[in-house]
Amino acid sequence: MNKIGIIGVGAVGSSFLYAALNKQVEANYILIDAFEKFAEAQAKDLNDAACSMPNCGSTFQAGTYSDLKDANILIITASVKPKGDKLQNRMELLTDNATLIKDIALNVKKSGFNGITILASNPVDIMATIYQQVSNFKPERVISSGTILETARMKKFLSQKLQIKSSSITGFVIGEHGERCIIPFLKMRIGLCSLKDFLANGTITKEWLDKLNDKVRAEAFEIISGKGITNFGIGENLAEIVAAINNDRQSVHSLGVQLPDCYKHSGIYFGLPVILGKDGYRHLPKLRLEEEEQKVFDEYSGEMKKTILDVLKDIKVKTTIK
Repeated sequence: MNKIGIIGVGAVGSSFLYAALNKQVEANYILIDAFEKFAEAQAKDLNDAACSMPNCGSTFQAGTYSDLKDANILIITASVKPKGDKLQNRMELLTDNATLIKDIALNVKKSGFNGITILASNPVDIMATIYQQVSNFKPERVISSGTILETARMKKFLSQKLQIKSSSITGFVIGEHGERCIIPFLKMRIGLCSLKDFLANGTITKEWLDKLNDKVRAEAFEIISGKGITNFGIGENLAEIVAAINNDRQSVHSLGVQLPDCYKHSGIYFGLPVILGKDGYRHLPKLRLEEEEQKVFDEYSGEMKKTILDVLKDIKVKTTIK
């Protein structure tokens, strides 16, 4: 049975663990948290749940970095707690979390871990870049949750509008996990129909479609303003990523991955659809975006690259990004 480590077992970490348990992703789970007693209690509670399920062989135990040496997969959800009562966006958490992720990367590397890492600490694409640069792990074995959650939200709104199951929609959100995400509408399919076909018959209006990107971007802040955190959606999506790796599915997901040389701002992590399996991700052919979409993609990834280079300099990390 595989061993899966997780660093940070608060709201997001515990949502992932419970989702993975219910998706029957069997593994020996190692829970690492700054609050050791909390990790021990979470492990006990999850073992109770596992033993209440028929034919479930998963186990949960609190551990330390040294337990990661022979782990196959590592999930990082640890994050610095926002300051005060002010609602902070992902970028405002950047500096504090960059220092935290640097320390985590050094400890993970020291442990001898050689598996696949999935990061969900915000801002995820920047944190994944920092983690990969510090650890020097192979890029294809370091993944951020990227735009998998925006993709789910986009499908949610479309499925509600068209009254179909979200699984019937083929399409992905790309770019940044956050305000600079992009929806390539003309790449989307519902059956053999494109969104142009739904516009042509009046099922969807151009005005509604123009607002969809804004709705996807705003959804996180609406959830956070109501309950303080987003955890169930990202927990389920992390479990889906882990299941794809664990079962070597070779399935396509929109994740934060290192942009290859065929993209203008290569070397940084940014959201793209990729093929996911037991060895990490594999790139699909370069996306052929519409002219305006490509312009926005290059603009957003360029802004991200500048931010990443600045923060790497601030936390004194040598980089291979040019």
